[in-house]
Amino acid sequence: MRNIIITMLLSMVILVLAGCNTQPKLKGSYQSETHVNGYYIQISIHHNDNVFVEYIDNREVDRGTFEEIETGKYLMTSDHQEFTIDLNKDNSFYMTIKKLNDGNPIKMINLDDVPVTFPPQFDDVEEYKELIGVLIS
Repeated sequence: MRNIIITMLLSMVILVLAGCNTQPKLKGSYQSETHVNGYYIQISIHHNDNVFVEYIDNREVDRGTFEEIETGKYLMTSDHQEFTIDLNKDNSFYMTIKKLNDGNPIKMINLDDVPVTFPPQFDDVEEYKELIGVLIS
């Protein structure tokens, strides 16, 4: 009887500890931890549709789809770029935008599980799209 109780208690402890170390899912709103050369980067992740929207200072600069290629690793694909995200246990990740930060990683932190969108009421969106290398015709 004593062995059964000890086995059950150990099993419960293992299950609780395993549940605490679960990998978060990429979803919601992410923003650069600090400004990057005067700009803030935002990414909205629409998890149910596998769609992402990238913003710089609230201006939409890109949108595309994503897929989880390994646990916690996502392939982000759009008409303008392709990059991967390795989601950390604290629900943050690093990304680079060469024209904005010379290839240095930008830490993106999760603000909320709900994706944020911004109204397209800016006259200078093309200027911001050039930061990720989108050619304007």
